[in-house]
Amino acid sequence: MAISLNATINGLTTNVFGLPNTDTYTIQGTLQLPSVVPSASQGAGGGAGTGTGGGPQVNSQVVVVVKHNATTIYTSTAGDRGFITGFQATDGDTVSVIMSSSLPQDQQPNAVQCTVSIYEGEAL
Repeated sequence: MAISLNATINGLTTNVFGLPNTDTYTIQGTLQLPSVVPSASQGAGGGAGTGTGGGPQVNSQVVVVVKHNATTIYTSTAGDRGFITGFQATDGDTVSVIMSSSLPQDQQPNAVQCTVSIYEGEAL
């Protein structure tokens, strides 16, 4: 019987999943990331500021690292909204999903959410 694990991860965390069978696995994830428009800043000399928008949108800088046991098998580009990779595992192995960012907007509680699926077999 093929195994399928699903989880929703909130925040910048590390999550470890145990793999029950020796097989080929696929792990994929979809991220919901914040995009923030900074508030208007005060102009030189105490003026009203730089307009109503405050500046360009600041995109998330979340990086996802996937590790099989302790070995990195996937690293995303900052701000990617999804990932997928495959690997061969043995009964009792682990796969970790590590989400990190140094951007303050990404570090807010529940600002980042990732839906992860791990299943036996090749990627569809």
